[in-house]
Amino acid sequence: MKDLAYMDGKSYVKDKDKALKTFTGYTLDKTQMMFTYEGLPETIPCEELEKILQSKGHCLIAEVDGKLYALSGTLGGEVDAYNRPTQYVVANVALKLSKTFDIGKDCVLVKNDFNMVGLLPLITKYGALLIDGEISLNVATIISRISMLISAPDDKTKASADIFIQKILDGDITVIGENAFFDGVKLQTMGVANTNYITQLIELIQYYKASFLNELGLQANYNMKRERLTVGEVLANIDNILPFVENMKHEREKAFSQLNEMFGTSITVDYNGVWKTNQEHSEQEELLADSDNLEDGEKDNEEDSGNTNS
Repeated sequence: MKDLAYMDGKSYVKDKDKALKTFTGYTLDKTQMMFTYEGLPETIPCEELEKILQSKGHCLIAEVDGKLYALSGTLGGEVDAYNRPTQYVVANVALKLSKTFDIGKDCVLVKNDFNMVGLLPLITKYGALLIDGEISLNVATIISRISMLISAPDDKTKASADIFIQKILDGDITVIGENAFFDGVKLQTMGVANTNYITQLIELIQYYKASFLNELGLQANYNMKRERLTVGEVLANIDNILPFVENMKHEREKAFSQLNEMFGTSITVDYNGVWKTNQEHSEQEELLADSDNLEDGEKDNEEDSGNTNS
C-alpha cells in the first residue's frame, strides 16, 4: 500500500485541476450504474458503451468483420433538412479501421441525450463550484483556529511568546518569569461578526451537491430549512429530477430499436439501481394522485346526487 501523507491529501483540495479530475472520475464511476442492458453482444461491453456515451455524448454501432462494435468518432458529412449530420467518421487502430459510415444505412448513431451534450459539461460545472466551496470551507476552518493575534515590540519578547505558544501546543503548562513579557506583548482579539460563515459555507456546498445529484436523477435534499422534510416535500422533488435521465433513456431506446431492426439483435435497456427506484417511486406517486383524484370525483358526484334528490 502506498504511504499516505497529509500533503498528498491536501493536494486534492488545493490543486483545483487535480481535484476536478478526481471528482469527474468518481462521478462517472457512479453514473456507470445508471442503465442496465440485456442482449448486448460480447464485443460491446456495457461499461465501455456508457463511458463513450456519457463522456463524448454519442457513439456509433456498426458491424466490423461480422461483429458489432460501439465506436467513437466524429460527426460529419452533409446535413439533412433538420441540420442533422449524415455521416460518422471512425478511426480505430485496434480494429485497423478508418472509415466514413452513412448514419442509418450501415450503422446506428446512439445519442447520450438529444443534443449529444454528454455528462462532462454538467459534471465539470458542478465540480468547479464544489471545489471552490470546499477550498473556502477549508480556509475558514483553518482561520477559525485563530482566536487572537499576539504582537511583540522586539525580538526578545517575540522569542518568549513563541516559546510560550509552543509549550501550550505541546500540552505543557509553562511559567512566564519576566515582567517585560507582560509589558511588551499585546493581544488582538479576532472579530466574531462572521461566526455563521462556516455554517453558511456548509449549506452552500450541500445546495451544490443536491442540485448536482438532482440533475443526474438522484434524490437529494435541496431544501435548506433545518427542520426535517415532510413526505410530500420529498416526493415533490421526484418530478424535478427525472426529465434529463428520461431523455437519456429515450435516446438509448430509440437507437437500440433501430439497431435491433437493422441487425436482428434483441437489445433492451432499462434504468438500474437507485435510478430505477426513483422511477418506480414516481410511477407510484402518479397512481396515488390518480386514485385521490378519482375518489374526490366520486365524492363530488355523490354530493351532487344527494343535493338533487333532496
